[in-house]
Amino acid sequence: MAANLTIYCLENITDYLGFERLCHDLMALEGYSSIEPLGGFSDKGRDAIHVSASNETTIFAYSVREDWRAKLAEDAEKVYKHGHACCRLVFVTTVNVTAHQRDEAFESIRDEFAWHLDLFDVERLRVLLEVNHPHIREQHPGIFPREFLEVQSRINTSTERNHLFIPSAGEDDRVFAEWLARKLTAEGYLVWCEQVKLLGGSTYPDDVEAAIRDRTFRFLGLYSQTSLKNPDIMRQKSLALHLGSERQQDFLIPLDVDGVNRAQLDQVTSALKFISFKDNWAAGLKQLLEKLESVGCPRLLRTGKRVAAEAFLERNVLSEEKETLFSNCFRVQQVPQVIYRFKALKAIPEAKLDALKSDWSYRKVDPRTFLSFHKPPASIAKEYGISEKGGGLWQEVDNIDGIWSPNLASELIRKALVVKCHQKGLKYCQEAKLLYFPPDLVKNNRLNFTRPNDSLKTHVRACGNRTFRSGQSRHEYRYSLAPVFSVRQNLLDNFTVLLRIRVRLSDTKGKAFTDKRTIVSRRKHLCKNWWNNHWLSRVFAVSQFLADDGKITIGEPDDAQIIIDAVPLHLSAPVGINEDALGAPSLERPELLRNYDEHSDADINDEEVEDD
Repeated sequence: MAANLTIYCLENITDYLGFERLCHDLMALEGYSSIEPLGGFSDKGRDAIHVSASNETTIFAYSVREDWRAKLAEDAEKVYKHGHACCRLVFVTTVNVTAHQRDEAFESIRDEFAWHLDLFDVERLRVLLEVNHPHIREQHPGIFPREFLEVQSRINTSTERNHLFIPSAGEDDRVFAEWLARKLTAEGYLVWCEQVKLLGGSTYPDDVEAAIRDRTFRFLGLYSQTSLKNPDIMRQKSLALHLGSERQQDFLIPLDVDGVNRAQLDQVTSALKFISFKDNWAAGLKQLLEKLESVGCPRLLRTGKRVAAEAFLERNVLSEEKETLFSNCFRVQQVPQVIYRFKALKAIPEAKLDALKSDWSYRKVDPRTFLSFHKPPASIAKEYGISEKGGGLWQEVDNIDGIWSPNLASELIRKALVVKCHQKGLKYCQEAKLLYFPPDLVKNNRLNFTRPNDSLKTHVRACGNRTFRSGQSRHEYRYSLAPVFSVRQNLLDNFTVLLRIRVRLSDTKGKAFTDKRTIVSRRKHLCKNWWNNHWLSRVFAVSQFLADDGKITIGEPDDAQIIIDAVPLHLSAPVGINEDALGAPSLERPELLRNYDEHSDADINDEEVEDD
């Protein structure tokens, strides 16, 4: 998708209440003038409702979760479970939804609940915010900072040649193209790169050739084995060469990505002076920046950099030592081949179904039909007469009982992890909608773990108490780690589990806070000085707690098991970061803390100071 400031802001929302207000405003302008906001922890699947003059009820659900399809199913199930009147379900998500996914969601909601679904994904929101109701963005500075709007206004009204153009990259060049685009944007340059949604980037042009000809300052040609086989990329490079010859300037700046053979190039191109990124990206970037400086490339974003860009601008922070970079992504090594259909002789009460989620990962098709990788618990099967009634090889069919097979498998994997957490002793908080570590589940409330990169044995707290001071008052509260799982299908060839750590906040007796002001203040107090190392430590600790012998296994020990690697995906960088050169992060910078408010978590080993 094209680089776009509006989309960037929507995809990086940390203020969910602000997002709810934005959605309320947009829906009011889109014909729901009598919309009634609800929201909160006990909204029962409803963020807002609207009753028309003809007494037709529309229910609104908003989501910033990446697993939007699972969230849609959860909200629809809640609305149905609580018996709310509903003719139309409006679902707003900050994720880009494909046409196939949209059609599947429409059919699923229609067939299962007999409701009409109106789906607003991030691209549809962009149109509303940039074309239909652009003034709305100014009313929500927490989501759309004024500096962003000023930059985009300047970009949109400019007709000068002030952009750097990075041509479309093939799969092999995608990582490099994204990295280069982000680096250049952080340096203050305006960049067009089709693969990246960038801070400071304008909308990727519809007419690429016109943009290269009329609004591009320099064309950065990526030369690799992949690009030489792509006719569209080669056509763009030919245009850039022609423009350079016509203008008597080095309009095309050639970048050697993987050691391309000059013999494969035409005579004019092979004679150009290439900047090599083959052996060292950092060295190549340094040469490129010097080249751009020498030709006077405009740096219009110099005063609009945010914190992430400032990190890119640090000098002399690279070390020659290799560094292992860890993610919060875990490879799913094995998925059962068959999804079974189970039928009950009588309908299972909703309360019983809710309780059953802790023991069985299933997808409800109708009150008596369920889909799952695994058999239900024997006691429930006996009580309700549940028996196997067919199923399907989910990888060989498009859908099972009208549910798209890959999405169904993703949902069952995620729910199986919930079952695993319950088996390990985690509890579910209805108020916070979180699985969490209760007190004394582990000895001394310590989650022991070993760092995969250095075999260092250490620990983090699974839960603990804190003292929040407000003026002369002291307020005791308790926090507990709360893992949240989502499943992605587009990171690797197979499924990938993303593990995020949240915290459940309560009083010292364990009663969860429900007042949002209290939650936010305690969360800021708890999380204000937790940085990447703290988050990663908790990811290690939780994954190793759930694992046995380095694997997270769910199901009986045969080919019907779900097996997930307990070591997160990682890579080895050829250079490292000199942390001393970066200096200590300032805790006085509110923009540094903004992203941590929504994703609160824990504290680590000897770096922590606890009141308990």
